[in-house]
Amino acid sequence: MFASLALIVGLAAAPVQLIPVTYTSPDNTALASIRAGNHDCPYCDLAGADLTNTCVKGGNLEGAKFDGARAVLMCMSFADFKGASFRGTDLAGANLAHANVDDADFTGADLSITSLKGTDLSRARGLTQAQLDRACGDADTKAPAGLHVAICT
Repeated sequence: MFASLALIVGLAAAPVQLIPVTYTSPDNTALASIRAGNHDCPYCDLAGADLTNTCVKGGNLEGAKFDGARAVLMCMSFADFKGASFRGTDLAGANLAHANVDDADFTGADLSITSLKGTDLSRARGLTQAQLDRACGDADTKAPAGLHVAICT
């Protein structure tokens, strides 16, 4: 029994070799696909990407990660962003009209002059009135409880 215990203790004391894992964001293959005109990229990692003036109109981007991305003037209308993360994303001038943003996280996102026409934001997370004050929508836009969206002029 003591020999077995010594063996176990000896194994526990042996140095552990760790293999470093290198991970970069965004996924360059996903980014290239979006830039090439593919509008579908569910659960892809686009964090930190420059998506300025790209279009994913009507695409499936459910669960995609846009954290810290630059999505200025991005065409995102009618797309599915259910569960996507836009934490700290620059969405200035983006068109999110009629997009599905159920359970999407907008914490810290810049929504300056972002079009939210016809978008139901009631189940989106992380939105503040200050963010929505910089965006605009229409009579069909639904804001989260206690918040409102100005009508685009």
